[in-house]
Amino acid sequence: MYINPFERIRFRALVGYALLAFIATVFTVVILGAFLPAWFKGKSAPLRGSVILPLLYVFFFLFTFRMLGRAGLSYRQLCGEFPTWRTLGLYSLWAFPQVIFSLSTFFLLYFPLAFFMPEFFQERFIEGSTSSISLSGDKHVLANLLVFLTAVFIAPVVEEFFFRGILLTRWAVKWGVLRSIFASSLVFAILHFDPIGAFCFGCIMAVFYIRTKSLFIPMVIHIANNSIPSIMEWFEILSDASPSETTLEEFQELWWIGLIGFTVITPFAIYFWKHYIRNTDWRVPYLTEPIGCESNANLSD
Repeated sequence: MYINPFERIRFRALVGYALLAFIATVFTVVILGAFLPAWFKGKSAPLRGSVILPLLYVFFFLFTFRMLGRAGLSYRQLCGEFPTWRTLGLYSLWAFPQVIFSLSTFFLLYFPLAFFMPEFFQERFIEGSTSSISLSGDKHVLANLLVFLTAVFIAPVVEEFFFRGILLTRWAVKWGVLRSIFASSLVFAILHFDPIGAFCFGCIMAVFYIRTKSLFIPMVIHIANNSIPSIMEWFEILSDASPSETTLEEFQELWWIGLIGFTVITPFAIYFWKHYIRNTDWRVPYLTEPIGCESNANLSD
């Protein structure tokens, strides 16, 4: 008798493995600092900060791999068909309105904070904001490469696999599709710097996954979404050796950016609603029998 593997997968087990991955990451960084102090020991060590996230992702995947295998998970069925490169390229264009929306929601969330709690905002978001890229010394080349690969490739693939693939499907089995979209996107938002933008991003990626029945679609959009700010940060640093920091007064005067951003993304939101929300098969991809013609039609939207 067939047993759905997602009836065996538990969210609390994933949380436990995440804690184990965190402990393993801290332990590994401490060990590396003892053997390679010039690279890993001290706040100014080039690789100390850049290896934390990739190690965390790797340990978490390794710890959960056995559980997913014992549950009988089919990775091919979870990920769906690999689209054509043209289809991936077209869907990656959705990253641009996503970035604009994230920037707009950042102002929506933190613009009032700059007025009502200016000291906290100054300390947390202006004085406390530092670039993840460093150009001082040869040892920072590997660190910068790790930061870029983590932000642009590792994080999008791992996060889409677990949030849209595992969590969304698990909670769809337990609560239904709409609640699972909300819950998985909420957990995704809690773990990100911009919770409003991340929550909406998670919901949109879930819709793309359900609509196209391919996990590769949200993965490539997520990769493109992270690539844009990463490349922009590199251009900013390379064009100016000592870029000036935005002051509190300057940030308070930039309210119009959020307004323009919401105006720009309005037609994209209307198009998304008409083409991806209406008349969509809301069955979770893993629980849907693959139908070649229908799948290809969805991917070509």
